[in-house]
Amino acid sequence: MTIKNRLILSHVAVFIVPIMMTLLVIVVSGLGLIIFARNGNHVYIENAWEFQHAYEAVHHIIFDEDGIRKENSIGYWLIGLLAPEQNYILVSENEKIIYTYGNETLHGIGKSFFQTSDLNLKPEFTYTSTLENDFVHFEKNMLDDKIYQLYFVSERSLHDKDEALEDALEITIGFVVFSLAVFVLTTSWLLARFILNNILLPLKKLQVGAEKIRAGDLEVTLTHASDDEIKPVMETFNLMAQKLAKSLHESKLQEESRKELVASISHDLRTPLTTIKAYVEGLIDNVADTPEKKSRYLLVIKKKADELNNLIEQLFLFSKMSLGEKAIPFEKIDLKSLLEFFVSENLYVWQKSQANVDLQIQSNAQILGSFLLLERILSNIIGNSIKYRSEENFLCKINLKVENKVAILSVSDNGIGVPQNSLQRLTEPFYRTDKARSHTENGTGLGLSIALKAVEMMNGSLNIENVNPHGLKVVIQLPILKELNL
Repeated sequence: MTIKNRLILSHVAVFIVPIMMTLLVIVVSGLGLIIFARNGNHVYIENAWEFQHAYEAVHHIIFDEDGIRKENSIGYWLIGLLAPEQNYILVSENEKIIYTYGNETLHGIGKSFFQTSDLNLKPEFTYTSTLENDFVHFEKNMLDDKIYQLYFVSERSLHDKDEALEDALEITIGFVVFSLAVFVLTTSWLLARFILNNILLPLKKLQVGAEKIRAGDLEVTLTHASDDEIKPVMETFNLMAQKLAKSLHESKLQEESRKELVASISHDLRTPLTTIKAYVEGLIDNVADTPEKKSRYLLVIKKKADELNNLIEQLFLFSKMSLGEKAIPFEKIDLKSLLEFFVSENLYVWQKSQANVDLQIQSNAQILGSFLLLERILSNIIGNSIKYRSEENFLCKINLKVENKVAILSVSDNGIGVPQNSLQRLTEPFYRTDKARSHTENGTGLGLSIALKAVEMMNGSLNIENVNPHGLKVVIQLPILKELNL
């Protein structure tokens, strides 16, 4: 149940419950008064004001909106509170007596007045008279084509005869008022506690959970059984805690990766710089005392400078990709045209390295991406395959196909492959397997990291797997804009 519904029910209960309980108290008190009266305790009329209230009450007890009340209704029991020796009540229907109560000897009081007057000729009238020692009320009503007459006479009584019942009435009225106040206060308190428990306890849980998070405990999980407005708050809190924990974990990994990256950059920059410095010092100290030696030293310096330039370019591209699509704008690209241009542009270099590259296009597609990034991806993947090849007859296959609105671009070679436990780490910056570390002068260790980052920028995925009997396969999946005819 929602808190809104609980509030509505509590407001309704605050109004209804006290009324119902008070009515129950009144009924019980009324029955108690009737029993009290039947034990000889009655109400005695002492003055005209009390008689007026008495005959008004008797009128409403006997008559209702539909006609005459039945004699066995609770109202007639209340008439029993009137002292029978002091009062006389008579009710007739079409001059036939249907109900009497009290002292019949009082019937003659005022009788001569009604016999001598012409009031009884009127269809309806009411008459009340205060005599010296008596009170008389007479009324005539026409209900359902029937004439009903109510005759009520009361003899004056001394005050001390009804003190017991008056005291009982005062106690009863006081008890009813007290009960009403108790019921209202108790109901309000219980319902307030009911509502507050359903609000304050969850808020307390949230406070405790927030304090735990502030203390660094991100594993906290809050539970809430009720399906109300608090439950989404608890679920959002748990999701927030989970995301904070995940974010903190990723931050730690990124910090470790950053430290490793800085260390790797320092190492990879120091190696060629150390070589350049040594050969420059050799030239300065005239160690290279022949033209042939000087030429060899200069070639080594140029090669190491090229390595530094290549590393800096890769680092620049790696940093640029961290800025996202804003730094590298995307455009619509025909994959078949891109692959054919890339292969034709690099074919001579590959042949010079005695590497055979086979392009197979099964189906064509258009994607949204970067020509520069796609060229860099292919260059890095194929370049790694050529650098770490194990066969003299090296073969690299490039395949393009489209399945389920996804372009699948795969690059596979017939090299030695990679140990299974190293496959998942190949895309980490500066990571090299043991076999690759013997060729540090040939690469920066950023090639596959850049490839993965570039593919993810184009909303794609990159997977690396070994192939049988030996070799490595890189599979790239990219979402297509539309499929093109070959």
